[in-house]
Amino acid sequence: MTIRVMGGSARGRRLLGPVGFKFRPTTGRVKEFICNYLNEEVAGAKVLDLFSGSGSLGIEALSRGASEVVFTERSTQNVRMIEKNIDHCGFTKNVRVLKGDVFSLFKTLAKMGDVFDIILADPPFKGYYRQRIVQGVDENHLLRDGGVLIVEHESHDPDTGEHNMRLVKQRRFGHCIVSIYN
Repeated sequence: MTIRVMGGSARGRRLLGPVGFKFRPTTGRVKEFICNYLNEEVAGAKVLDLFSGSGSLGIEALSRGASEVVFTERSTQNVRMIEKNIDHCGFTKNVRVLKGDVFSLFKTLAKMGDVFDIILADPPFKGYYRQRIVQGVDENHLLRDGGVLIVEHESHDPDTGEHNMRLVKQRRFGHCIVSIYN
């Protein structure tokens, strides 16, 4: 599967992606929906890309004018790939790539005083991570007032409502659902 930057200054650039069945990149339709929803909110925004994989979503944000992006990824191989993709697109300033478990990194980011305008999460589907992501972002106060959290998940990954976030929109793309919170 070819991964490309869809808009902005790096539009059309091809990105490296992991090989194998465990890798499920955000589809073009989903990425287009997210970018259209965020529209001009990306310009100047501080963005957190959770479960970064290839870095595609965060790089898309940089390409569209985000002021800073923090990528989080557990796999050493994927961290190297994200760094290569960032370099390939010419985004070397205001970028951090953090290696580790997302849920442990929530606490690290909170201790560092990081607060984000936009948080993008594309976790592995088999893990049922939606509730843990929303709750972790809320409990660690990682989203600024008026900020947006976007989570991709499978339809049977429930939100139990055990958080203070408000679900403002959902859109289905086959087995994938995009849930938008603020």
